[in-house]
Amino acid sequence: MPTNIVPIQQGGTRLLRESVYDQLRAEILHCTLAPGSEIREAELATRFAVSKSPVRDALMRLEREGLVISTPRQGYRVAPISVSDVQDMFHLRAALERACMERIVRQASGEQLATLDQYRRFNADDWNGGGFVAYNRAFHRSLAELATNIRMRDQLGDLIDQMERAVLVSLSNVKKGNPASLVEEHCHIIDALQERKVKRAERLAEQHIAAAAKRVNQAISRMVVAS
Repeated sequence: MPTNIVPIQQGGTRLLRESVYDQLRAEILHCTLAPGSEIREAELATRFAVSKSPVRDALMRLEREGLVISTPRQGYRVAPISVSDVQDMFHLRAALERACMERIVRQASGEQLATLDQYRRFNADDWNGGGFVAYNRAFHRSLAELATNIRMRDQLGDLIDQMERAVLVSLSNVKKGNPASLVEEHCHIIDALQERKVKRAERLAEQHIAAAAKRVNQAISRMVVAS
């Protein structure tokens, strides 16, 4: 667990609780708090310079989201990344992103589709340090935004956030840390959308998600064997 003291911005009670929750959630999703690691309320309260109450509320909220687990008389741990849970998330995400393709082709303007061109390039020097994860997240969030369905956008956004831990552990499966193949997959999806080829865009989106699922499952399986 990180040991540096990071005082939370003081304010109203609700703001304080939200701040603790937001920071803990970010640390879990970015694997700063590693899957399976122990969480102690007292240590977090000291690190954030708050009382135990907002920490406890944040942990209970994260438990409802499936990011934290509690054990009687043992306290809290960061939830492990399970193969079955990741498979469920990928299955749902594939269905949602396929639906996004149809809506984007039917409703997005040419100008809106042109904004996707920014994702045709990625600086390989930014591969480490979460650079690719941020790039990948931004691309898929942009697709969700262009679909102009608020409920679908919000559900996809939450899935993308929760799957970030799995994406981080899967990146080692990309040959020699070269993101070119992944960026190329994005380019093919962008081409299909800009050419307004619905079926092709849907097929490419499904293939893209399926390939990501395979990388993640392989990475998690190796982690399980190693442990």
